[in-house]
Formats: sequence, structure tokens, C-alpha cells
Amino acid sequence: MDWLKPLTDLVEHNPIVVFRFSHADWVQILYSRRSIRKFTVARPHSLFYGVKLPTVGLLMGADFGEDFEEGDPGIYLCLVNSPSPVATLDSRITFLCAQGILPCTENDLVQLITKRGLKSKLRTRLRPKETMLSLSSELSVHLIERLAASEENHNAMRGVIAALNSLKTYSNNAALQQDAVSLALKAFGISLDEPAIFVETADDRETALARVDNSADEFVKIREDSVIEHDARNVTGFTFVRSDLTGRAIFESRSEQLEVITANRGPLEEVFGVDLIYLNVIKQNVVMVQYKMLEPHRKSRKTDWIFRPDGQFDKEMERMKRFSQLHAPGPLEYRINPQVFYLRFVRRDAKLGKVTATMPIDHFEILRDNPDCKGPKGGFRITYDTLDGRYLRQNGFLDLLGSGYIGAHAKTTAVLETLIREILNGNRALVAALHSTRPSSN
Repeated sequence: MDWLKPLTDLVEHNPIVVFRFSHADWVQILYSRRSIRKFTVARPHSLFYGVKLPTVGLLMGADFGEDFEEGDPGIYLCLVNSPSPVATLDSRITFLCAQGILPCTENDLVQLITKRGLKSKLRTRLRPKETMLSLSSELSVHLIERLAASEENHNAMRGVIAALNSLKTYSNNAALQQDAVSLALKAFGISLDEPAIFVETADDRETALARVDNSADEFVKIREDSVIEHDARNVTGFTFVRSDLTGRAIFESRSEQLEVITANRGPLEEVFGVDLIYLNVIKQNVVMVQYKMLEPHRKSRKTDWIFRPDGQFDKEMERMKRFSQLHAPGPLEYRINPQVFYLRFVRRDAKLGKVTATMPIDHFEILRDNPDCKGPKGGFRITYDTLDGRYLRQNGFLDLLGSGYIGAHAKTTAVLETLIREILNGNRALVAALHSTRPSSN
């Protein structure tokens, strides 16, 4: 349980905060757009004096934990974000990744405490029917440890740490993978905080899908005999990621479905990079996006952003070209550009989704020979001046991808086999997104 120590460290410095909601308010929250997975409330500034956020929140979800329907958890664990002022007297706080835990009543929560002095303190602290209260550091740490003793609480506790560690900048491969997942979801027409109908993650493997919202609370531990379930087991190419799978999620929109799978051979921090494969079975096109991190190069008072191709990159380019030649559009199809492979340049430490430049590799090769794009020591220099606007912005790229105007012909999922093998054999992390019609209920 590598998430337990970060969780206890968090509540030791920022003790647990308890929030109580009336039955009427809780019902409204449950039926809100994102339900309990993400919601906000406004509270007086004075309530937050001395409270340290972000931290773990305990939500009493039905008339102070006493009036709840049978089978409905009355206590939820979540991450509570720092407040922001929204009015003269009130602050807004955000609750993330709330999931039901055991025990499910306040009385049973008190009985969970094994240290006599702390049990008395918790009972006394909960006795007044306050809508918001904080616990001590010692009590918070002990309570987290006691909750962790029940395996049924592990998903909720892991969700808090995943939300806390949600990456914000392009700092490493984990951030690139999160951006690749986000890009796939946006191409499908949804955002990263939209709920998935199904999520499974490997306990000991880092994956951006650990931060995906699953409103059905159906996180499933991956086992050797159940690595890829449902339709993915029959998808050509996914057999190559059976032992390398780190996560899988399914999203639905109208009559369509998006299945996202993450995989990597070694630890995410040790792979050479991240690739996104987006296969649209409906539009019959496949596009692969390879991420490249731009490093700052400071000269005088100006900062350029440099990418330096190496021998490994040249080999990747040759493989990309061979693949593209084998998968041309069909006679009744139209592509603005039938190129499969795109490079997505991101600036190190820039905000995710910001300051990106995307281009097909044939455009990159032209720019690579342009004297204006030459950097020091053979580097490829990315600046707004040298590109002069000649690159795809994110929205434009997503429009072309979603409409089927770019990418190679991909009538079936068989084209994934070569791509997945090459990516994983090259020790790169993979995000594979399969966009198709929803399977029949029969």
C-alpha cells in the first residue's frame, strides 16, 4: 500500500475535516452533473480559520449519518481542495473523488478507534451537530490507519492520493501520459473529469487512468488471468500488452464508445517517451501522436525551446514511413493528409494542454532542414518566429482527427498490432484509444 504513507503524512500536517450535509442537500449533490465525484459548496470564510487544505474530507451524506437507506454508505472519503473566495462572506471549496467507505455511521466510526483516549476525543468532537469540523493531527493519522485496515476502503483512499497527485505541468512521462489520455478523450468529445463506465488499474503500476473519474465505483484490480476483459480481449494487437497493461477505461457517448488502454514495459519514469494511438473504427482512420519534450535554451535575455533528434529518433522515423506506405486511404475515402504519425512538442514545465505544437512528420522533416530552425549542436529549435504559425493548434488537430480528415486507412483494428509491438519494443509508454460504436446489449 504505497499510497498509505503519503496519506498519513498529508493528514498529519493537514488534519481531516468533517462535513455534514442535510438529507435534502445531499440528494441534490447526488443528482448533480458529476454527482459526488466532483462538486463545490460555499461556506463562510470564518469556518476555514485554522483549517489546512488540501486534505482528506469525511462527508456525512445523509442527515448527520443517522438517516440513510439500507445499503447506502453514510460516510464518504474525498479530497478537499483549498478554498477560494466567491463572495464577500463566503469561500468556495471543491470536493473530489468522493467514495463511500466503511463504517457507514458516526457511531461505528467512533468504535473503529482502538486508542481509548482518541476514541473519547472523536466522540466528543462529533457530538455537537456542526456542519463542518476538523480533527487533530494524531486522531487523523490513527483514523486513516484504521480505515486502511479494511480492504474495502482502499479504492477510496487511493482515489484521494491520485487526485492530490494529479499532474498539472509537462514535467515527466507521467505528465505526458496524462496529456495523451486527455487528448484522446477530447477527440471523443468529453473531458478528463467526465465519468467512465468502467475503470481498471494495476495496483503497482503508475497510470494516468488512476485519475479518471469512475462514477460507478467499479475499480477492478488487474490479475494475470483477467488483464483485458470484454471486447479488448479480441482486439488484434492488445495481446502484446497483456503483461504490460497498467490501466483500462471505457467511456460512452450516445451510440459510441471509447476504450482507452495504457501500457508500458518498464516503470513509467524509465521509458523513453509516450505515444498515443487513436483508432477510429467508425471513420476508419488511425493516427499516432509521439510526444517530444522541449527543453529551454537560454541565450542572452531570450529563451528558445529545443528538441535535439538522436539516432533512436531517426530509426523511429524510418519505421513510421514504412508503416504509412502500407496503409493508404481506400478508393472512396478522402484525407487532407494520409500521414499516420504526428509529433506533439510540449514545453517542459508548461501547463498541461498549453503551449503545444503538433505537426505531421513529413512537415517536421521539411522544418528540420530549414536553416531558421537550426539550434545549437544540431538541435531542432521551436520558436513562434521560426514556425511562423505553421503548426496545428490543439482544437484544429482534434477537429481533423475526429472528422477522419487525417490518418491512415484503418477499417479494422488489425493495424494496431504492428504499432503496439513497435512502441513497446522501443521501451515507450503507450496510450491506445479505440473509438467505435457501442456494443449491442445482446
